[in-house]
Amino acid sequence: MKIRIIGGGPAGLCFAALMQREDPTHDVVIYERGPRDATWGFGVVFSDRALEFLRADDGDLYRLLSPHMETWTNLTIAHNGTRIPVSGNGFAAIGRLQLLSLLYAHAERLGVRIKFDSPVETLADSERLGGADLIVGANGAASFVRQDNEARFGTTCDWRPNKFIWYGTSRVFDSLTLTFRETGHGVFCAHHYRYSPAMSTFLVEVEEETWKRAGFERMSAADTTAYCESVFARDLDGHPLLSNNSYWRNFPAVWNERWSFDNVVLLGDALRTAHFSIGSGTRLAMEDAIGPKRWRCSRSVACRR
Repeated sequence: MKIRIIGGGPAGLCFAALMQREDPTHDVVIYERGPRDATWGFGVVFSDRALEFLRADDGDLYRLLSPHMETWTNLTIAHNGTRIPVSGNGFAAIGRLQLLSLLYAHAERLGVRIKFDSPVETLADSERLGGADLIVGANGAASFVRQDNEARFGTTCDWRPNKFIWYGTSRVFDSLTLTFRETGHGVFCAHHYRYSPAMSTFLVEVEEETWKRAGFERMSAADTTAYCESVFARDLDGHPLLSNNSYWRNFPAVWNERWSFDNVVLLGDALRTAHFSIGSGTRLAMEDAIGPKRWRCSRSVACRR
C-alpha cells in the first residue's frame, strides 16, 4: 500500500509508524515542510489517561516516551497569589522538539521515510502524491487539505475571541497550573507547566477587550514580552519569558463532519482542534493515528467511524 502523509507532527508520525509496523511492505513517506531540528512552541502535556491509552495501543512507543517525561499528580489553580491544589489529576509533559525527535527515530527504525524541508501545497502534487492509495492530511489547524475541500469534509471553524501567546520560561513549576492575575486592564490568565528539569511552557491568555486596553496591538514583540513578564513577575520569580516565534493568536475551533473523501483522510488538528486549556491536542492526534489502524483502512474507503 502506497501511503503519503502531509505533515510530520505527532498525528502523521504515529500513524506512519503504526501502519509500517502493521505491514512492513507498506510504502510510507511523510512530507514535512520544516527542518528536522526545529519546531514552534515549547512543551506538550498528557493526562495519565492519555498515556494509558497509548500504552494499551502502542506499548513500544509508550516505553520510548515515558522515561523522558516530567510527571506530577495534581493541578493547581492560582488567583492573585492564592494557590488551590486539585488532586486526582495526573499529568506528564515533554518538550515538543524532543517528542518529535523521538517519534522521527521510532518511525524511521520501522522503515518510514521522512522528507524534511519538503512542503506539499496541493493534492495535485503528482511528484509526491501521484499513485498514492492513501493520502493523509496531518498538516495542522491551517491544513490546506481541509481548507481546499471544506464541503467534502463538512467543515466548520469558529474563531474564538480570546487572544493567547505561547512562551517558554526557565522557571520550573511543580504542577500544571492556571494562574489568574487581575490588572488595571483586565484579567490575565497563564497556563504553565514544566516539560523538562529546566524549562516550562508559559501560555498567556486574555479577553479581546483586555488585549485592546493594554495596547498590545501597538506593541513590539519585545515590549509585549516585557509587559507579560511584569504581569506575572511574582509567578516567574525573576525568570524571563522566552519567545519561539511567539505572537498573539486567536484559537480556531475546527470541526469536520467527515474524516475522509475518496482516498484522502484528515488526522490531528487538521481534523479538529482541542483547546489548549484541556491539554489534549497531542493526545487526540495520537488517538486519531491509532483509530484508522484499528479499522484497517482499505484502498478504496479511507478511515470512517
